[in-house]
Amino acid sequence: MRIFIAISFPESELRAISDRTSMVKSKLPPASWVRPETQHLTFAFLGEQPESLLPTLSPLLEEVLSEVPRFEGHLRGSGFFPNPRHARVGWVGAVPEEKFRAVADAVRAAVKASGVTLDRGDFRAHLTLFRIRDPWPPACIEVFNGALRDYKSDPFIVDSVTLFSSELNPKGAIHTPLRTFALA
Repeated sequence: MRIFIAISFPESELRAISDRTSMVKSKLPPASWVRPETQHLTFAFLGEQPESLLPTLSPLLEEVLSEVPRFEGHLRGSGFFPNPRHARVGWVGAVPEEKFRAVADAVRAAVKASGVTLDRGDFRAHLTLFRIRDPWPPACIEVFNGALRDYKSDPFIVDSVTLFSSELNPKGAIHTPLRTFALA
């Protein structure tokens, strides 16, 4: 089974971002926009794993996350990975970065303790909105950032993370929650 550990965002916040981006989409080159029902912040992507991993991983996640305090988060600002000049992913940031990082560090420690090797990429708290293949002209980068640069969501409580399975489908991945783990 293909699995990852993430949080989902409040539907009202995703709708607010969608409303802003819908005003500029027609001015942007083609992109693969992430469907709202699959938008989340991933703390760890484990890829294909045997179902037998779950009884080992679950108590480890429960233990480490019980020591990470719940907190109030916001979605704020926008940007591109790896950078605007070589953009491949458009995103909205998640803050406070250090609190999201504490969750990511705990999740990744539990995953490693369960014997799964993770990628060595740095964690950046964000909500992926779209992916692009061909570079966008600087004016289009500015149109996107202009729509979301000053965006700040209403506060929302981050009090748990979810272990999801992800089934690939020609119309897009289908994410199914398997188990939720509470923060302290």
